[in-house]
Amino acid sequence: MARMSGRDFDRLMGRQFRRRFGKARAAAPVTEPTDTADEISELAEAVADEHCPKLPVDPRSVARARRVTVSFGDYGEAFDGMLEHRAGRFHIFCNQQRVGAPGAPRARFTLAHELGHYYIDGHRSALESGHAPPHLSRCDHESALLAEQQADHFAANLLMPAARFSIKARAAPRGLAGILTLAAEFGVSLTSAAIRCAEADAHPCAVVKWDWRGYSWKRLSSSAFQARLRRTFELPSELAEDSPTRRALAHESPPARGWFEAGTVASAWFPGVREEDTRNLILIEQAIPLGRFGVLTFLYLA
Repeated sequence: MARMSGRDFDRLMGRQFRRRFGKARAAAPVTEPTDTADEISELAEAVADEHCPKLPVDPRSVARARRVTVSFGDYGEAFDGMLEHRAGRFHIFCNQQRVGAPGAPRARFTLAHELGHYYIDGHRSALESGHAPPHLSRCDHESALLAEQQADHFAANLLMPAARFSIKARAAPRGLAGILTLAAEFGVSLTSAAIRCAEADAHPCAVVKWDWRGYSWKRLSSSAFQARLRRTFELPSELAEDSPTRRALAHESPPARGWFEAGTVASAWFPGVREEDTRNLILIEQAIPLGRFGVLTFLYLA
């Protein structure tokens, strides 16, 4: 049998997927992944340094180097990305309807996420052995599955390698102005850059994500944990009525800069902090609408 070109393989995989579309279902891996967050971070950074020593990191060039083929198509709301193993080769489907054009931040993160499933040994082995079905993913930092969290972690470290990101984050302005600068420089979404900033602990901060139904998740820098600012209020009604977050969730139009901003105090956000507490520090609260994805709140020391 003649060897197929990468383009012919893409077409074949696309036809096969379309015939089966609607029947595939997301499933957890047969075995629980055992890689630690530090191991995944080191792996992703090593891959980035090897293939993309200059910014921004290009996940498509990483895929090409590993002979992993990629195609973009419209697959409704079924998934953002999918890694499939067939005939000894790996192929990544990206759902353009959900993630946008190939160079869009969400598309880049989705592709990096699927590369995480490829590079993390346990994920790849499960696909190669046939013990796991094709991996359907939604790259919203919201999955409860450990495998999806690990692939998100790999993607963040691939696109924003720790050493390079820490240097840039410490030099960037605090708050959303700096986050937007970092997002543009690394070619990622505002949400991904904000999470990475908290993980890098460049400045004490908290990131809280809301969808239009309410609270979704939060990330706190280690500095915030060390100060015992752990649990935040999770109901919009628990926040001050005129707070930036309440205003953004009420669909008010933000100022020209793109987000709402106001001073606040830790006790307005952290129920474990009392007004007379020494931890009741002055904070800056910023809230930016994310369109259909909800609202992102960024808190940092004034």
